Amino acid sequence: MAKKQKNRKAILVILLALAVAVTGAFIGSLAKYAVLDEDSDEAVAAKFGLNIPNTIDLFSESYTNVESDTEGKKVIAPGTEGYYNFEVVGTSEVAYKVSAVVDVTYSEEWDDYAPLEFSVNGETWTKLDAFKTNLSAALESKILPPNTEYNSTQAIHWRWPFYVSPEYDVKDTAIGVEAATGTAPKVTVEIEVTAAQVD
Repeated sequence: MAKKQKNRKAILVILLALAVAVTGAFIGSLAKYAVLDEDSDEAVAAKFGLNIPNTIDLFSESYTNVESDTEGKKVIAPGTEGYYNFEVVGTSEVAYKVSAVVDVTYSEEWDDYAPLEFSVNGETWTKLDAFKTNLSAALESKILPPNTEYNSTQAIHWRWPFYVSPEYDVKDTAIGVEAATGTAPKVTVEIEVTAAQVD
């Protein structure tokens, strides 16, 4: 009888030992659980910019019955005319607006004489102030949403009328003589195009 009881105790001790071993193994597995979460994000700067010409090929070295005596020297004279297609193309990843300022300057040798006429379409000719306004308006844009292309090809026409009046003939001749004997009178056309991000 005492022997049987001893065996039961031994079995109970073995069962308890197994239970502890199983529990220990279970706890050990729980202790190895791990969560790894590596998140990242990146961005690049939004694109912004237009392809704006840095030169304007508006005048020439030669025309019908007019030719420069020096290679690379562009000239103008009564009866000459020309044009240039001013192209501005681009897009942006931000909202933007395009504006333009046009400036035509005569050197001091012209005094107050400004014979050139200008046009944005080759049909309606205006003097300087009106041309500045018309060309600026033609190049200006409304506010463009992101990723909207701006594409403007604007012709710039100019001419020096061959004959206007006897008074103009006298002034035209004085300009030509000044070019031959003094400092050649110069005309400069500048166009400043701005693309600006809007908030």
